[in-house]
Amino acid sequence: MQPGDRLICTLVEPLGVGHRFKEWPLHVTVLPWFRLEDPSYRVAAGLARAFSGIGPFSAKAGKDVRLGPKKNRPARVLEPAGSFPELEARTRSYLHKKRAWLVDETTRTRREYLPHVTYQRGDVLGADRTIYCDRLYVIEQKGDYKEIVAEIPLDG
Repeated sequence: MQPGDRLICTLVEPLGVGHRFKEWPLHVTVLPWFRLEDPSYRVAAGLARAFSGIGPFSAKAGKDVRLGPKKNRPARVLEPAGSFPELEARTRSYLHKKRAWLVDETTRTRREYLPHVTYQRGDVLGADRTIYCDRLYVIEQKGDYKEIVAEIPLDG
């Protein structure tokens, strides 16, 4: 992705705003890469309003699957998925209203949202593990690394 592109996710192990990484920690993507002129703090504030009524929740690790165009990315589906589908729908709606560019809508291969954790560098999500989600993060591509640029608490 290009510098400035952003993504909305939650992290299996929470980190703070300003944290930088090259390799992804375990996470659940709520909405893949997008571009929008608004600064991240404004995106976070708008999404916080869009998420009104959704409080912290848990999701349970389910079956192992293989995802991606070549079905070569091991991941674990979340079953039940908690509020992730509703968060994805509200995020997408908010970004549509803001006329954001969404990577998965430009490829014409958008698939139905399937909340999952893709395994990273040998890190896996154990079977039957419960993920607690009380916040989402705005992640921004910054050249060769990514940075957490905003946090969106779920307060119900």
